[in-house]
Amino acid sequence: MAYLKSGGIAEYIKTGIPLILNTLVDDILMKDIAVRHSVRDINSLRQLTAFLITNIGNLVSASKLVGMFDIKSPATFLEYFSFLKDAYLLDFIPLFNHSLKVQARNPKKVYVMDMRLYTENAVSTSDNTGRRLENLIFLHLRQHYKHIFYYKDRGECDFIAMEKNEVKEAIQVCLSINDENFDREYNGLLEAMLYLDLKEGYIITLNQQDTFEKDGRVIRMLPAHVYLMSQA
Repeated sequence: MAYLKSGGIAEYIKTGIPLILNTLVDDILMKDIAVRHSVRDINSLRQLTAFLITNIGNLVSASKLVGMFDIKSPATFLEYFSFLKDAYLLDFIPLFNHSLKVQARNPKKVYVMDMRLYTENAVSTSDNTGRRLENLIFLHLRQHYKHIFYYKDRGECDFIAMEKNEVKEAIQVCLSINDENFDREYNGLLEAMLYLDLKEGYIITLNQQDTFEKDGRVIRMLPAHVYLMSQA
C-alpha cells in the first residue's frame, strides 16, 4: 500500500522531493498560523508540531504537556492544537462520551492529515507501519463520517464513527494480530460494541482476514485494502 508512505500531496507524488514536504509544513506554520494568529514563539510551535506528528495515534493532553517546549499554559497548547487543526495539518479526536465536558477534559488522539508529512517530519528512527495504518484508516473515516471518537473504559477501541447522532462503526486497527495482542484488540472492540449496542465491528489489519461471532455479534477481521475498497 504505497499510500501508507507516499501520501496524497500532488507535488510530492510528481517529484518525489522530500524538501517539498518540509517546506509545506514550514509554510503552514509561518503563513497559516504564526502570521494569522500572531504567534511569536515560532520555535516552540515547530517543536510541538514535530512532537505531535511523531506521536500519531497516541493520546495527547494539554495539561500533561505543560512545561514542554517552553509553553507554560494548557490554554496555549489548546490554542495551538486548534490552529494546527484549522490549518489541516493535524486532527484530534475526542473520547466517546455523551458529555461535552467529559470529552473536553480527556486527552485527544492525534493524527496527521497526509501520510507523507509523517514520513518526512516525524522525529523517529523506526518504520512505525502500525501507526501509519491507523492514521490511514482515520483519514478514510474522516471522508465518510462527520464525527469520529475513540473509546476507552476497561478496554480500548481505536475508532467510533458517527453520522447524524447515530453510531455507524466501531473499528480496531492492528498491523498484525497474534497470540500476544488478540485478547486486547478483540475484547476492546467487543466492549465498545456492547456499550454501543452494535451487532458488527471490524479489526483492520495489514493482510489478515477472519470472522468471529459471539452472542449474536460479529467481528470481521479484514485487510486494510479490502475494508477500504468495500467502502470506496
